[in-house]
Amino acid sequence: MVHQLLMPPQEIRTAHLLLTPLTPADIDDVYAVFSDERTWTHLPTGRHTTRASSVELVQRTIGGRVRHGLGSWVVRAAADHAFLGVGGVDMTAAGVWNLGYRLTPSAWGNGYATEIARAAVTAAHDTAADAPITGRVLTNNPASAAVLRRSGLSLVWQGESGSALPDGVERQVWADRALSVAQRDWLVANA
Repeated sequence: MVHQLLMPPQEIRTAHLLLTPLTPADIDDVYAVFSDERTWTHLPTGRHTTRASSVELVQRTIGGRVRHGLGSWVVRAAADHAFLGVGGVDMTAAGVWNLGYRLTPSAWGNGYATEIARAAVTAAHDTAADAPITGRVLTNNPASAAVLRRSGLSLVWQGESGSALPDGVERQVWADRALSVAQRDWLVANA
């Protein structure tokens, strides 16, 4: 495996954000955001309850970047480089990019999620144009669905799958293009 330090630097600047690859130095900041129950209102079972979960996330993202040329980024404020969260795309076992983000509550409501998503869609197209870009959300999170829509993705599936959810909540899969049957089946099974 090629060490991430041998990879070319990957820094993206948007109007308000600085997006850089995750590194082991980011683990404590990642854990602070991913363990904050406010960031998991729509899916409480996803919350990191141990630092080891954040270590695994960072390691998996670094490995994905090495294998696929792209992975989620650390999200910082462009003005002062304050840590805001994590976001971007990661390649899945189905051969599709998964778009996602998790931001500290103080960063909410500023349009950062849309900035991250649009930068991620562009980077994914530039890195592997043949791979679909997808996003998975719950119906109790319409704000994230709106981010996916603003980023050029369309709803391709909605229903029940995976672990139990609160009454009336369903899972959604969004994509920037038609998916193969195998890709759709994997996404539904892992929605």
